[in-house]
Amino acid sequence: MVEIGARVQRVIEELTGNEALLEMLETEAATELLNWGIELATSLVKRTEGMDEAEAEQILLPRLKAVRQMMRSVGNWASGKYVDPAGRVQLRDKLLENFRVIFGGDARLPSPEEMDKLLNQVDDKNNTPHQLILKLKQLVEEPS
Repeated sequence: MVEIGARVQRVIEELTGNEALLEMLETEAATELLNWGIELATSLVKRTEGMDEAEAEQILLPRLKAVRQMMRSVGNWASGKYVDPAGRVQLRDKLLENFRVIFGGDARLPSPEEMDKLLNQVDDKNNTPHQLILKLKQLVEEPS
């Protein structure tokens, strides 16, 4: 049985090795997104304490994949790559699905309308990528 600390460390190393994430955003935003991803991944891994490696991997693989996909999508959104409305609808649906996988099907998540309102804030150039990421994190972790 693998010690939980080693499992957490391996997952953190996988996330921090994503150089594309760091290249698409300025340092402050990339750091915020990376830290959020590490928080989520660490929380997921800690839930596997006491499981054997095969069982833990089976549970973790789809959730960690969702964390990585969420990070990539959020990074692209915060850097302004989703400009057309149809693309934002697809982004919203993809993010909500990723969050369902990460937090579980019964988790309270923001409504599609709340997500749309936030995702459209990327058009306001007063919002920095770092601010957008913080707003999304708050919306997801504290839905109304």
